[in-house]
Amino acid sequence: MASGHAGSNRPSSEYTGRQELRATWRGLGLVAKSSPLLAGMLLGLTVLQGVVPALVVAQTGRFLRALPDAVRLGASSAPGHSVRTALVLIAGAVFLTQLLGPLQQAILWGLQRRFEAYLGRRMMEAAVALPGLAWFEDPEFRDKLLVSNWIGFGPVHTLQSLAQVFQQVTQVTAMAAVAAEYAGWAPALVILASLPCAGAMWRFQAVVGLARWRGSPDARRADYYRDLAVTRESGKELRVFGLGRWASDRQRGHWLASVREMWASRRRTMLILLGLNAIGLAAMSFAVVAMLASAIDGRTDVGLFTASMTATIALAQSVMSVAQTAGQARRNSFYLPPAMQILDLAKTDPRLEVRAPRDAGGVAPAEPGLRFEGVSFRYPGTDQPFGHGAGRLVLDGLDLWVPAGSSLALVGENGAGKTTLIKLLARFYDPTEGRITLDGVDLRDLDLAALRARMAVIFQDFVRYQLPARDNVGFGAVGRAGDQDLLDEAARAVGVLELIKDLPDGWDTPLAREFGGVDLSGGEWQRIALARAMMAQVAGLRGPNGEAGGADLLVLDEPTASLDVRIEHELYERFADLSRDRTTLLVSHRFSTVRMAERIVLLAGGRVAEDGSHDDLVAAGDRYAALYEMQASHYRLTGSLD
Repeated sequence: MASGHAGSNRPSSEYTGRQELRATWRGLGLVAKSSPLLAGMLLGLTVLQGVVPALVVAQTGRFLRALPDAVRLGASSAPGHSVRTALVLIAGAVFLTQLLGPLQQAILWGLQRRFEAYLGRRMMEAAVALPGLAWFEDPEFRDKLLVSNWIGFGPVHTLQSLAQVFQQVTQVTAMAAVAAEYAGWAPALVILASLPCAGAMWRFQAVVGLARWRGSPDARRADYYRDLAVTRESGKELRVFGLGRWASDRQRGHWLASVREMWASRRRTMLILLGLNAIGLAAMSFAVVAMLASAIDGRTDVGLFTASMTATIALAQSVMSVAQTAGQARRNSFYLPPAMQILDLAKTDPRLEVRAPRDAGGVAPAEPGLRFEGVSFRYPGTDQPFGHGAGRLVLDGLDLWVPAGSSLALVGENGAGKTTLIKLLARFYDPTEGRITLDGVDLRDLDLAALRARMAVIFQDFVRYQLPARDNVGFGAVGRAGDQDLLDEAARAVGVLELIKDLPDGWDTPLAREFGGVDLSGGEWQRIALARAMMAQVAGLRGPNGEAGGADLLVLDEPTASLDVRIEHELYERFADLSRDRTTLLVSHRFSTVRMAERIVLLAGGRVAEDGSHDDLVAAGDRYAALYEMQASHYRLTGSLD
């Protein structure tokens, strides 16, 4: 078994400084929107904390300068008054520092929690607002989602860091002023010698952040292998096939690949930082030695020497702190551009044509029903030169007419385009060529939400919500999910009502053992999904005020794949009632299921290959008849179509 890991493509786009700046300011705006009061308090307290150290240094210098004269002239003299004032201010500053620290941390914690919830909601809204599914199959988009998760509380810390930069600049100014009392060249020398290291530190954050962003595809794959090991769904096969070590090795390989460039960048940059920092240290040492020599020679009094030396040392540290804090602000905001782009995708690039909806004006449709006119389609990204299905049209000039109120079954080999046709009908994608009309109107001219509200669908890969049975069925018509009569009717229609009533807490039983509920079998889950589709239908048949409307398109994609023969037979007997007055599309590999429909269409090569009733297609003796005979012979041998 191979234990290596496949190579991964790096992100195709990297971010400019202008993009980072725009994203940073927008991120700060989101922080302010999440809690304006806490954001303002954090900003004010951070600035105040920055001023306090400068006040302490300045008053220390004042104290040391006035102390000799106060001792000589007495406590009631002007120097004595200066000493007392300086001591009071120093004590007050120290007390304020002790008070502000815990208060600032409490505010920061609260702001982080609020921003996390606010940004999470915004990201969810942005993802749901994408009208189709094309983005979710884009590898770069998936990488951006991962990088967006790295934001954490980045904008909150950016806000705090910017406030700290302001306070540290104030501190640099104050320290420089104190040091300049000895000689103006001292603070100038220290600042100039520290600037190269400060610039390198600023650059360091960008280099490391960019390296991590480049590693995001491997990081996403590492997360995938980790999830394989820790989730229940994959747990059975990992244990049966002994894949635990394999998954661990793959996770480690991709994780190392994701951080390799970042580590290399850190090593290179750290060597540069050490060299530049030595230059700043030498300049500071030269200034301090000069001050010490001046004090020894008697040219500088002890008070001035102490204050100037302290300020010079603190000045060098403050310059580096400015660069470090500003760099941290940049690092915190480096991953903001992907998040900001995702927030705007529904408006800037929905990957689906969204027109102003056409107003039918209550006029009866001239052509009631569904029509596919010369529809061709290939999935986004499959026009690449490599990969399964590369460049292949899943549908190729397909023409199909489905009259309103009729039932149509779609059959064909895997990859024939049956499920793709349903995805186009629901407008998860638009055709590459051609058009689809509903009652004579192009789907692109219909309101997207209204179109989907007309559909009751069970997808082949339906969702198993780890929620109570009430939600799992009620989501078919979420606005009516509290109507118990509708829930019972939908469940009864597919024969699952008694199963739900027999659950420990009935409709309120979570369908997940992880949340204190129960697990269902595959067939039971499929019946729950069918009930969800039926919920949309019965809610449309019987509105809140008894009116008709709602879902008039019933779409069943492999509705009996996990059902046993008895349950399938019961569904067959109910099918006429389920599809009455509804345009119904049925996709299935089971010929016992497709015989429910009035008409059967066999797809091959992305087009309609055969069209007719079951009896007509069997009599024709073509592909459908051959496929039916294969399955029927299996049934004769085993007694089951499963």
